[in-house]
Amino acid sequence: MATLGNFFGTHTGELKIYVGIFSVGSGAFTAFNDAEAGFGGSYEAFGQEGTFSIQIKLTDGNPTSKSGPCEVTLNTRTDPGAKYGADGARLTISTKLNQTPVAIYVSQGGTQIDGISGHNLWIGQ
Repeated sequence: MATLGNFFGTHTGELKIYVGIFSVGSGAFTAFNDAEAGFGGSYEAFGQEGTFSIQIKLTDGNPTSKSGPCEVTLNTRTDPGAKYGADGARLTISTKLNQTPVAIYVSQGGTQIDGISGHNLWIGQ
């Protein structure tokens, strides 16, 4: 069943952003329901600092779908023609904004996001 709550861990309050074992920033979910999740934060890592945001909207309106259309925003760029697939505990998103599909799943009580611009992020307490 493709409802976003199945693929995200803790999504309330101020959360930390990790790359590997390194805490690189923090942020908060700006939207969260069965069909939409948005997260925004800031980071400082590897001599660089900036902001990070991701927003996902499942646009098919069918919570029982295992795949379908979605809209994805990474930072300031939006792909209204992205596709999602729910496979067990992972949500995979294919978007023209990223070279490879992005995988989202619950890990250690938080949310693991793999494959964004070649990086794997963990968001949680």
